[in-house]
Amino acid sequence: MQETNSRQTLCSQLKTVDASLLFLLFIILSVVLSYAAVGIQRRQLADTLAGNTQAAAALPPVFPIRCCASALVIGALGFFLCLALNAWQQASQGDDPVARKSAAANLCASVLVLAAALLRLDDLLFLQRCQPALEESGDLPV
Repeated sequence: MQETNSRQTLCSQLKTVDASLLFLLFIILSVVLSYAAVGIQRRQLADTLAGNTQAAAALPPVFPIRCCASALVIGALGFFLCLALNAWQQASQGDDPVARKSAAANLCASVLVLAAALLRLDDLLFLQRCQPALEESGDLPV
């Protein structure tokens, strides 16, 4: 009986680790997309400095790339927040004060990191809405 419970626990932990690997891949993909967006912006600036404004204007917009990167990060961070919440709930039911403190710290960190990602997405969407006014004034953000 105990061997069956132990095996079930291990199988559950394996599924959690597999899901964690997938969501870590999403975060890596988000970084790659962000890198690509900055590369496009760099190319736009270099073309503009070289006087080749047509080539700069022909490059793809970075907003969809950044939006996709943000969505991937927010999804992954939501998953890790759920893991931290589960760990906090389990630790709260136990007698180990070290586990409770660690779980609480991890939950707090997960909430703050997700909040930061949401703020960045909100800023990205705000800048996109303000884009026509920024283009008219010539004060485009990098």
